Amino acid sequence: MFNVFEATVIWDGQIKSIEINESETDPLVGMGLLDGYELNIQGFAGGLVTIKPLS
Repeated sequence: MFNVFEATVIWDGQIKSIEINESETDPLVGMGLLDGYELNIQGFAGGLVTIKPLS
C-alpha cells in the first residue's frame, strides 16, 4: 500500500494538482502525465530534470 500525497505542479505553463504515490523503490512517474512530452534526466546528484512538449 502506498502513502498518497497531493502536490501542485506547473505543467506546460498551467498549474495542476496531482497525486503522488510514495514508494520505497525507484521513483515512479505516471506515463499518462508524460504522454506527448519528452523527459530528460541527468542521472547524477543535483542533475536537471526537464520535460518539454514533443514537437
